[in-house]
Amino acid sequence: MKKTIIILSLILISCNFSQDKKSNSNTVNSLKLTGTIENLKDSLTVVLTKMDSRNFYGKSIDSTLSLNGLFELKIDINEPSEYMIIIIDYKNMVAKRNYLWLDKGDISIIGNYDDFENAKINGSKLTDLSKTYNQISENFSNQMKKGEIDYKNYQKGMFNERLDFLFKNPNNIVSLTNFLGFTDNISKDSLQLFYSKLDNNLQNSKNGIALKNSFEIERIKIGKPFIDISAKDLEGNNVKLSDFKGKVIILDFWAIWCHYCHEQNQEEFPRLKEKYKNEDFIIISYSVDVDKKDWEKSSKADNIDWVNISNLRGVSDKVVTQYGVQVYPTSFIIDKDGKVINKMKGYEHNALETELDKIFDIK
Repeated sequence: MKKTIIILSLILISCNFSQDKKSNSNTVNSLKLTGTIENLKDSLTVVLTKMDSRNFYGKSIDSTLSLNGLFELKIDINEPSEYMIIIIDYKNMVAKRNYLWLDKGDISIIGNYDDFENAKINGSKLTDLSKTYNQISENFSNQMKKGEIDYKNYQKGMFNERLDFLFKNPNNIVSLTNFLGFTDNISKDSLQLFYSKLDNNLQNSKNGIALKNSFEIERIKIGKPFIDISAKDLEGNNVKLSDFKGKVIILDFWAIWCHYCHEQNQEEFPRLKEKYKNEDFIIISYSVDVDKKDWEKSSKADNIDWVNISNLRGVSDKVVTQYGVQVYPTSFIIDKDGKVINKMKGYEHNALETELDKIFDIK
Protein backbone atom coordinates (compact mmCIF):
# COMPACT_ATOMS: atom_id res chain seq x y z
CA MET A 1 0.00 0.00 0.00
CA LYS A 2 2.81 2.41 0.94
CA LYS A 3 4.57 1.72 -2.37
CA THR A 4 1.33 2.42 -4.25
CA ILE A 5 0.94 5.77 -2.50
CA ILE A 6 4.49 6.79 -3.42
CA ILE A 7 3.97 5.80 -7.06
CA LEU A 8 0.67 7.65 -7.26
CA SER A 9 2.35 10.71 -5.74
CA LEU A 10 5.07 10.61 -8.37
CA ILE A 11 2.50 10.16 -11.12
CA LEU A 12 0.63 13.16 -9.74
CA ILE A 13 3.71 15.23 -10.46
CA SER A 14 3.54 14.45 -14.16
CA CYS A 15 -0.23 14.94 -14.27
CA ASN A 16 0.21 18.44 -12.84
CA PHE A 17 3.06 19.23 -15.19
CA SER A 18 2.83 22.76 -16.55
CA GLN A 19 3.18 23.17 -20.29
CA ASP A 20 4.41 26.72 -19.84
CA LYS A 21 8.09 26.52 -20.73
CA LYS A 22 8.83 30.21 -21.10
CA SER A 23 12.33 31.09 -19.99
CA ASN A 24 12.71 33.13 -16.85
CA SER A 25 14.04 36.60 -17.51
CA ASN A 26 16.80 35.90 -15.00
CA THR A 27 17.95 32.75 -16.79
CA VAL A 28 21.72 32.46 -16.71
CA ASN A 29 22.28 29.00 -18.15
CA SER A 30 20.78 26.59 -20.65
CA LEU A 31 21.72 22.95 -20.51
CA LYS A 32 20.90 19.56 -21.96
CA LEU A 33 20.20 16.50 -19.85
CA THR A 34 20.47 13.18 -21.65
CA GLY A 35 19.83 9.65 -20.49
CA THR A 36 21.26 6.43 -21.91
CA ILE A 37 19.45 3.67 -20.04
CA GLU A 38 19.62 -0.06 -20.76
CA ASN A 39 16.30 -1.96 -20.75
CA LEU A 40 14.37 1.30 -21.00
CA LYS A 41 11.13 0.70 -22.89
CA ASP A 42 9.81 3.19 -25.43
CA SER A 43 7.17 5.81 -24.61
CA LEU A 44 7.74 5.92 -20.85
CA THR A 45 7.21 9.37 -19.35
CA VAL A 46 10.35 11.10 -18.06
CA VAL A 47 9.71 14.06 -15.74
CA LEU A 48 12.26 16.52 -14.35
CA THR A 49 11.16 18.07 -11.06
CA LYS A 50 12.85 20.88 -9.17
CA MET A 51 12.99 20.09 -5.47
CA ASP A 52 11.58 22.85 -3.30
CA SER A 53 11.61 22.97 0.50
CA ARG A 54 8.24 24.75 0.31
CA ASN A 55 6.65 21.92 -1.66
CA PHE A 56 7.11 18.23 -0.79
CA TYR A 57 6.48 17.09 -4.38
CA GLY A 58 8.63 19.77 -5.95
CA LYS A 59 7.82 21.71 -9.10
CA SER A 60 7.72 19.96 -12.48
CA ILE A 61 10.01 21.67 -14.98
CA ASP A 62 9.90 19.58 -18.14
CA SER A 63 8.94 16.14 -19.47
CA THR A 64 9.57 13.92 -22.46
CA LEU A 65 9.10 10.33 -23.66
CA SER A 66 11.76 7.64 -23.88
CA LEU A 67 12.80 6.22 -27.26
CA ASN A 68 15.38 3.55 -28.11
CA GLY A 69 16.74 3.55 -24.58
CA LEU A 70 17.30 7.29 -24.62
CA PHE A 71 15.71 10.50 -23.39
CA GLU A 72 16.69 14.14 -23.64
CA LEU A 73 15.58 17.30 -21.85
CA LYS A 74 16.64 20.88 -22.55
CA ILE A 75 16.11 23.34 -19.72
CA ASP A 76 17.02 26.82 -18.52
CA ILE A 77 18.10 27.36 -14.92
CA ASN A 78 18.84 30.56 -13.05
CA GLU A 79 20.46 29.08 -9.94
CA PRO A 80 22.06 25.81 -8.83
CA SER A 81 19.29 23.57 -7.49
CA GLU A 82 18.45 19.97 -6.65
CA TYR A 83 16.22 18.08 -9.06
CA MET A 84 14.53 14.71 -9.20
CA ILE A 85 14.20 12.84 -12.47
CA ILE A 86 11.41 10.28 -12.63
CA ILE A 87 10.68 7.60 -15.23
CA ILE A 88 7.02 6.57 -15.05
CA ASP A 89 5.54 3.40 -16.50
CA TYR A 90 1.82 4.10 -16.27
CA LYS A 91 0.78 0.72 -17.61
CA ASN A 92 2.56 -1.22 -14.87
CA MET A 93 2.26 1.51 -12.18
CA VAL A 94 6.04 1.68 -11.73
CA ALA A 95 8.09 4.81 -11.10
CA LYS A 96 11.90 5.01 -11.01
CA ARG A 97 13.70 8.07 -9.69
CA ASN A 98 17.11 9.58 -9.15
CA TYR A 99 18.34 12.86 -7.66
CA LEU A 100 20.84 15.31 -9.09
CA TRP A 101 22.03 18.89 -8.83
CA LEU A 102 22.05 21.11 -11.90
CA ASP A 103 24.23 24.17 -12.29
CA LYS A 104 26.28 24.80 -15.44
CA GLY A 105 27.05 22.42 -18.27
CA ASP A 106 25.32 19.46 -19.86
CA ILE A 107 24.53 16.34 -17.83
CA SER A 108 24.41 12.70 -18.86
CA ILE A 109 22.80 9.84 -16.97
CA ILE A 110 24.00 6.33 -17.80
CA GLY A 111 22.67 3.15 -16.25
CA ASN A 112 20.13 0.35 -16.27
CA TYR A 113 16.38 0.91 -15.97
CA ASP A 114 16.09 -1.82 -13.32
CA ASP A 115 18.61 0.03 -11.15
CA PHE A 116 17.89 3.60 -12.25
CA GLU A 117 18.20 4.88 -8.68
CA ASN A 118 21.94 4.13 -8.90
CA ALA A 119 22.54 5.31 -12.47
CA LYS A 120 25.80 7.22 -13.00
CA ILE A 121 25.37 10.99 -13.31
CA ASN A 122 28.16 12.71 -15.25
CA GLY A 123 28.93 16.42 -15.50
CA SER A 124 27.71 17.63 -12.09
CA LYS A 125 30.26 18.30 -9.35
CA LEU A 126 27.44 19.30 -7.02
CA THR A 127 25.78 15.91 -7.51
CA ASP A 128 29.09 14.17 -6.77
CA LEU A 129 29.40 16.20 -3.58
CA SER A 130 25.81 15.42 -2.56
CA LYS A 131 26.22 11.69 -3.12
CA THR A 132 29.48 11.65 -1.10
CA TYR A 133 27.69 13.40 1.75
CA ASN A 134 24.73 11.01 1.62
CA GLN A 135 27.08 8.04 1.56
CA ILE A 136 28.14 8.91 5.10
CA SER A 137 24.68 8.00 6.36
CA GLU A 138 24.68 4.82 4.28
CA ASN A 139 28.02 3.75 5.73
CA PHE A 140 26.85 4.17 9.31
CA SER A 141 23.54 2.46 8.56
CA ASN A 142 25.39 -0.54 7.15
CA GLN A 143 27.63 -0.68 10.22
CA MET A 144 24.62 -0.73 12.51
CA LYS A 145 22.88 -3.42 10.44
CA LYS A 146 25.97 -5.59 10.75
CA GLY A 147 26.02 -5.07 14.52
CA GLU A 148 29.35 -3.24 14.42
CA ILE A 149 27.94 -0.22 16.24
CA ASP A 150 24.89 0.43 18.42
CA TYR A 151 22.24 3.10 17.79
CA LYS A 152 23.89 5.63 20.11
CA ASN A 153 27.22 5.40 18.31
CA TYR A 154 25.42 5.41 14.96
CA GLN A 155 23.80 8.76 15.79
CA LYS A 156 26.91 10.29 17.30
CA GLY A 157 29.28 9.08 14.59
CA MET A 158 27.03 10.09 11.71
CA PHE A 159 26.40 13.51 13.23
CA ASN A 160 30.09 14.26 13.73
CA GLU A 161 31.27 12.92 10.36
CA ARG A 162 28.60 14.72 8.36
CA LEU A 163 29.25 18.00 10.17
CA ASP A 164 33.00 17.59 9.64
CA PHE A 165 32.40 16.97 5.92
CA LEU A 166 30.34 20.15 5.59
CA PHE A 167 32.96 22.30 7.31
CA LYS A 168 35.63 20.87 5.00
CA ASN A 169 33.47 21.59 1.92
CA PRO A 170 31.55 24.74 2.90
CA ASN A 171 31.26 27.20 0.03
CA ASN A 172 28.59 25.58 -2.14
CA ILE A 173 24.80 25.26 -2.22
CA VAL A 174 24.81 21.51 -1.44
CA SER A 175 26.71 21.93 1.82
CA LEU A 176 24.73 25.03 2.77
CA THR A 177 21.42 23.24 2.20
CA ASN A 178 22.48 20.26 4.33
CA PHE A 179 24.02 22.46 7.01
CA LEU A 180 20.64 24.04 7.72
CA GLY A 181 19.62 20.71 9.24
CA PHE A 182 22.15 21.25 12.03
CA THR A 183 21.07 24.70 13.17
CA ASP A 184 19.20 23.39 16.21
CA ASN A 185 22.05 21.19 17.36
CA ILE A 186 25.27 23.20 17.25
CA SER A 187 26.53 26.39 18.87
CA LYS A 188 25.92 29.91 17.67
CA ASP A 189 29.67 30.31 17.13
CA SER A 190 29.71 27.27 14.82
CA LEU A 191 26.76 28.66 12.84
CA GLN A 192 28.54 31.99 12.42
CA LEU A 193 31.80 30.28 11.44
CA PHE A 194 30.14 28.29 8.67
CA TYR A 195 28.32 31.41 7.44
CA SER A 196 31.64 33.27 7.26
CA LYS A 197 32.95 30.61 4.86
CA LEU A 198 30.24 31.40 2.27
CA ASP A 199 30.75 33.82 -0.60
CA ASN A 200 28.47 36.84 -1.03
CA ASN A 201 26.10 35.06 -3.43
CA LEU A 202 25.49 32.21 -1.00
CA GLN A 203 25.19 34.52 2.00
CA ASN A 204 22.49 36.49 0.18
CA SER A 205 20.66 33.40 -1.10
CA LYS A 206 17.42 32.12 0.46
CA ASN A 207 19.35 29.45 2.38
CA GLY A 208 22.09 31.89 3.36
CA ILE A 209 19.54 34.24 4.84
CA ALA A 210 17.91 31.32 6.67
CA LEU A 211 21.29 30.40 8.16
CA LYS A 212 21.94 33.98 9.23
CA ASN A 213 18.50 34.12 10.83
CA SER A 214 19.33 30.97 12.81
CA PHE A 215 22.00 32.77 14.83
CA GLU A 216 20.62 36.32 14.77
CA ILE A 217 16.93 35.79 15.53
CA GLU A 218 15.76 35.06 19.06
CA ARG A 219 14.33 31.55 19.44
CA ILE A 220 11.72 30.12 21.76
CA LYS A 221 12.82 27.89 24.60
CA ILE A 222 10.76 25.27 26.37
CA GLY A 223 9.75 26.64 29.77
CA LYS A 224 10.02 30.25 28.59
CA PRO A 225 7.35 32.69 27.31
CA PHE A 226 6.23 32.40 23.70
CA ILE A 227 7.47 34.80 21.04
CA ASP A 228 4.53 36.70 19.65
CA ILE A 229 3.34 36.00 16.10
CA SER A 230 1.45 38.38 13.86
CA ALA A 231 -0.14 36.95 10.70
CA LYS A 232 -3.33 37.04 8.66
CA ASP A 233 -6.22 34.62 8.42
CA LEU A 234 -7.88 33.68 5.14
CA GLU A 235 -10.21 36.67 5.38
CA GLY A 236 -7.24 39.03 5.63
CA ASN A 237 -7.72 39.81 9.32
CA ASN A 238 -4.57 40.38 11.35
CA VAL A 239 -4.24 37.87 14.19
CA LYS A 240 -1.69 37.80 17.00
CA LEU A 241 -0.72 34.87 19.18
CA SER A 242 -0.88 37.23 22.16
CA ASP A 243 -4.61 37.76 21.46
CA PHE A 244 -5.16 34.34 23.07
CA LYS A 245 -2.97 34.64 26.15
CA GLY A 246 -4.88 33.24 29.11
CA LYS A 247 -5.89 30.13 27.18
CA VAL A 248 -4.09 26.84 26.68
CA ILE A 249 -2.90 27.04 23.08
CA ILE A 250 -1.97 24.38 20.57
CA LEU A 251 0.21 26.16 18.00
CA ASP A 252 0.66 23.87 15.01
CA PHE A 253 2.89 24.40 11.97
CA TRP A 254 1.63 22.70 8.80
CA ALA A 255 1.61 22.90 4.99
CA ILE A 256 -0.37 21.71 1.99
CA TRP A 257 2.43 19.31 0.95
CA CYS A 258 2.59 17.60 4.38
CA HIS A 259 0.59 14.33 4.36
CA TYR A 260 0.59 13.86 8.13
CA CYS A 261 -0.48 17.47 8.63
CA HIS A 262 -3.70 16.66 6.77
CA GLU A 263 -4.22 13.55 8.89
CA GLN A 264 -3.84 15.60 12.03
CA ASN A 265 -6.13 18.36 10.74
CA GLN A 266 -8.83 15.88 9.80
CA GLU A 267 -8.55 13.38 12.66
CA GLU A 268 -7.03 14.86 15.80
CA PHE A 269 -7.78 18.56 15.92
CA PRO A 270 -11.58 18.26 15.46
CA ARG A 271 -11.62 15.72 18.28
CA LEU A 272 -9.54 17.97 20.57
CA LYS A 273 -11.69 20.99 19.72
CA GLU A 274 -14.82 19.09 20.73
CA LYS A 275 -13.37 17.43 23.83
CA TYR A 276 -12.04 20.64 25.37
CA LYS A 277 -14.78 23.01 24.19
CA ASN A 278 -15.67 23.90 27.78
CA GLU A 279 -12.05 24.64 28.71
CA ASP A 280 -9.93 27.73 28.07
CA PHE A 281 -8.43 26.10 25.02
CA ILE A 282 -7.76 27.05 21.42
CA ILE A 283 -6.02 25.58 18.37
CA ILE A 284 -3.98 27.85 16.09
CA SER A 285 -2.75 26.45 12.80
CA TYR A 286 0.14 28.31 11.18
CA SER A 287 0.60 27.47 7.49
CA VAL A 288 4.04 27.64 5.92
CA ASP A 289 2.60 27.67 2.41
CA VAL A 290 3.44 30.42 -0.09
CA ASP A 291 0.32 30.51 -2.25
CA LYS A 292 -2.94 31.73 -0.72
CA LYS A 293 -5.10 29.74 -3.14
CA ASP A 294 -3.30 26.52 -2.19
CA TRP A 295 -3.60 27.35 1.50
CA GLU A 296 -7.31 28.16 1.17
CA LYS A 297 -8.08 25.06 -0.90
CA SER A 298 -6.22 22.81 1.53
CA SER A 299 -7.88 24.42 4.55
CA LYS A 300 -11.33 23.81 3.08
CA ALA A 301 -10.47 20.21 2.23
CA ASP A 302 -9.37 19.63 5.83
CA ASN A 303 -12.47 21.45 7.19
CA ILE A 304 -10.36 23.75 9.36
CA ASP A 305 -12.79 25.76 11.49
CA TRP A 306 -10.33 26.96 14.13
CA VAL A 307 -7.80 29.81 14.01
CA ASN A 308 -5.84 29.41 10.78
CA ILE A 309 -3.14 31.96 9.92
CA SER A 310 -0.09 32.46 7.71
CA ASN A 311 2.39 35.01 6.40
CA LEU A 312 2.76 32.97 3.17
CA ARG A 313 6.55 33.09 3.34
CA GLY A 314 7.24 29.38 3.24
CA VAL A 315 9.72 27.57 5.43
CA SER A 316 12.07 30.57 5.24
CA ASP A 317 9.57 32.55 7.32
CA LYS A 318 11.10 34.31 10.32
CA VAL A 319 8.44 32.70 12.53
CA VAL A 320 9.60 29.22 11.46
CA THR A 321 13.14 30.13 12.55
CA GLN A 322 11.96 31.62 15.82
CA TYR A 323 10.13 28.41 16.69
CA GLY A 324 12.89 26.13 15.39
CA VAL A 325 10.55 24.17 13.11
CA GLN A 326 12.27 21.67 10.82
CA VAL A 327 9.73 18.83 10.83
CA TYR A 328 6.10 19.03 9.74
CA PRO A 329 3.78 19.00 11.47
CA THR A 330 5.30 20.45 14.63
CA SER A 331 2.99 21.36 17.51
CA PHE A 332 3.61 23.48 20.59
CA ILE A 333 1.60 23.53 23.80
CA ILE A 334 1.47 26.96 25.44
CA ASP A 335 -0.04 27.29 28.92
CA LYS A 336 -2.37 29.99 30.23
CA ASP A 337 0.57 32.09 31.40
CA GLY A 338 2.02 32.15 27.90
CA LYS A 339 4.81 29.69 28.68
CA VAL A 340 5.84 27.16 26.03
CA ILE A 341 5.67 23.84 27.86
CA ASN A 342 5.96 21.24 25.10
CA LYS A 343 7.15 20.76 21.52
CA MET A 344 6.03 17.74 19.50
CA LYS A 345 7.61 16.87 16.15
CA GLY A 346 5.46 14.94 13.70
CA TYR A 347 1.99 13.51 14.26
CA GLU A 348 1.81 10.91 16.98
CA HIS A 349 -1.73 9.73 17.60
CA ASN A 350 -3.13 10.81 21.01
CA ALA A 351 0.14 12.45 22.12
CA LEU A 352 -1.35 15.95 22.34
CA GLU A 353 -4.52 14.63 23.97
CA THR A 354 -2.50 12.87 26.68
CA GLU A 355 -0.68 16.09 27.56
CA LEU A 356 -3.86 18.18 27.47
CA ASP A 357 -5.64 15.74 29.80
CA LYS A 358 -2.87 16.33 32.32
CA ILE A 359 -3.20 20.10 32.01
CA PHE A 360 -6.97 20.05 32.41
CA ASP A 361 -6.80 17.29 35.04
CA ILE A 362 -8.98 14.92 33.06
CA LYS A 363 -8.72 11.29 34.18
